[in-house]
Amino acid sequence: MTMNKNNLKMIPCIACGEDMPELRLTKFGYKVCVNCSEVGAYRAVSTVHGSGDHTYNDIQIMTPEQYESYERVEKLSSKTLKSLSKED
Repeated sequence: MTMNKNNLKMIPCIACGEDMPELRLTKFGYKVCVNCSEVGAYRAVSTVHGSGDHTYNDIQIMTPEQYESYERVEKLSSKTLKSLSKED
C-alpha cells in the first residue's frame, strides 16, 4: 500500500500503472487516473436571476459538450443583438 503526502491510499491506474487515489475508484467509480481519463473538464457559467430586490446569482455546471453548445448560442445571440442595434 502506497500513501501520498495528503495521507491518501494510492492504487495503480489500470491503464498506465501510475499511482492514483483509491478514493477515485471506491467513491467515484473511476478506474483510471486523471491523465488517462477521456472525460473532459467540466465548466461553470454564472447566471443572474430575478429582478430588483429579488435578484440572485447561480452557477450552472456543464459538461464540455454542454458548454460548447452554450457558447454557440451565446455567440449567435450576440450577433443577432448587434445586427438589431445597427438597424435602429
